[in-house]
Amino acid sequence: MADKLTYSIAGHLFQVEGDVECAALKNTPGFPVFCVEDQEPEWKVVFGHTFSIPADSEKLYEIEDNETDTNSFFFKKDDVYYFSMSLVASPDDCPLYMRYKIGSNVVEGTCGRNPMHLRFALWMALGMMSASSNMVLIHSSCVVHQGKAVLCLGESGTGKSTHTRLWLNHIPDTHLLNDDSPVLAFENGEAVVYGSPWSGKTHCYHQLRFPLAAAIRLSQAPYNKIHRQNILSAFASVHPSFPPALSQDQHFQDLLMGLLSNVLECVPVFHLECLPDEAAAWTSHNAIFGPIK
Repeated sequence: MADKLTYSIAGHLFQVEGDVECAALKNTPGFPVFCVEDQEPEWKVVFGHTFSIPADSEKLYEIEDNETDTNSFFFKKDDVYYFSMSLVASPDDCPLYMRYKIGSNVVEGTCGRNPMHLRFALWMALGMMSASSNMVLIHSSCVVHQGKAVLCLGESGTGKSTHTRLWLNHIPDTHLLNDDSPVLAFENGEAVVYGSPWSGKTHCYHQLRFPLAAAIRLSQAPYNKIHRQNILSAFASVHPSFPPALSQDQHFQDLLMGLLSNVLECVPVFHLECLPDEAAAWTSHNAIFGPIK
């Protein structure tokens, strides 16, 4: 029987099965924090399956990542999704394949021990299986202030991590929950954020849950100015931070839009045009929480 590891992520049990993969995960930053004793999982990723992607599958998404020198593809055939990632230098050498059927609690695949490939495989697998449970891994840097979470959103290079560091350095009672992919969820009429094993280049892994106070969309400017967005602008600000591959498919799009609609009914979204300075942090803080007296 293959080795198994079970993780508690955003209140759900997520199991990984595979000898090579489990051996690698034991030394992969972030994952040991979320590991729990073996229990009956809600979702599974089972490695060791070899399969081919049907030639008549519909290609939903393709991206080349120069940082990792990989090409990623997302396909659909009927109610089955396929994800693959190959090396740009040798496209026939695919380090990662995954297969998922709508309604299943299992993702099958093959991956190996490369930590980057493995982390991405599990991120993608959890994203597919959890979409129907009112949760999503959102590309964001997240701070917690006075027991409430704040999501900082924006394209790569816009200063998400810089802005959260300004909060950490200058605003009391603030700590970092996650610096890349926290989990946004809607539970019992409340928008909440969980820490996750995926935190980009910042090793910040907390198995914690906080109510969401607000989301901030950042853009660089020679001044600091913030305003609360209307519902349409808020959709446009938050949606690009959802997993891009899933956003190209109608099934996942419907699920994620339902989640986003619920979140925006109870959480404000702001647009912050800002400098990378202390005043920017206080500008966003004061808009969300009010000035400290």
